[in-house]
Amino acid sequence: MLKAILQIFLTLIASYFAQLYFPFWSMAIAAAVVAFFFIYKNSLVSFSVGFLAAFLLWSAYAYTLDTENLQLLSGKLGQLFSVSGSYLAYATGLIGSLLGGFGALTGSLARKMFLE
Repeated sequence: MLKAILQIFLTLIASYFAQLYFPFWSMAIAAAVVAFFFIYKNSLVSFSVGFLAAFLLWSAYAYTLDTENLQLLSGKLGQLFSVSGSYLAYATGLIGSLLGGFGALTGSLARKMFLE
């Protein structure tokens, strides 16, 4: 459990700094590099940890950007799709979490491939 929390924290930090200087998909590379150094019996745990870390990062960032512009864009998109605008931050987090989860899964499977 402590190992998973440490991996979430390191993935959050690495992904945040990677996305400051590189494209959005650099989060998958950062999650893969972090997951490469953590050993789990099941690769699904590594996927779940990367999924959760990326969801937290992208949802928080989308919510921050949304509140900075007074929720104008999300309100208009919410009207367009007939949903509440606040759901769009969760949808953004879901897209990013798939990217982070598969990146972490790639790192975990690469470790198994190279070191076992």
